Amino acid sequence: MDSTAIIEELVRHMEWADAVVFLAILGKPQAEEDEVLLKRLRHIHLVQKVFFDVWLNQPINPHITDSFNAHELSGFAKSLHREIQEFQNTLSADDLDRVVHLPWSKQVSDNLGFEIANPSLGQTLLQVTAHSSYHRGQVSSRLRELGIDPPMTDFIAWVWARKPSPVWPINS
Repeated sequence: MDSTAIIEELVRHMEWADAVVFLAILGKPQAEEDEVLLKRLRHIHLVQKVFFDVWLNQPINPHITDSFNAHELSGFAKSLHREIQEFQNTLSADDLDRVVHLPWSKQVSDNLGFEIANPSLGQTLLQVTAHSSYHRGQVSSRLRELGIDPPMTDFIAWVWARKPSPVWPINS
């Protein structure tokens, strides 16, 4: 499997898993109205959007998800995932090697105490999928705390299910 195929699978899984999470949340007031849960979901989709904007050299709005409720966030995520898929579908192996300059590099360098390396496009795509998966685990923990059985969103579960397309909530 080549690098573009791996990235494609990770991006497809990310959308599927995000859709599954929203299906578990919407229609359950204890989840829809939980600010801890909403904060985590807003963060996941903000990071996805910010990196997407960096990939396309577009302006970044670090507050774009701040006021979204669960339904608005689901619609935002669904639309963003379509755009990420379209972008990812245009990439070649050479594109994945392109250096990406992150606007927040100086701040990160200052915080870490060393100058950070500029990642490649492929590395940032991997970062977005890994970051989303990490925080999706936190969302699952919070759902459990709210008395909701979280859905299985592991990559291998998606593979076991024969890599289904995402099914978004109807109002997304």
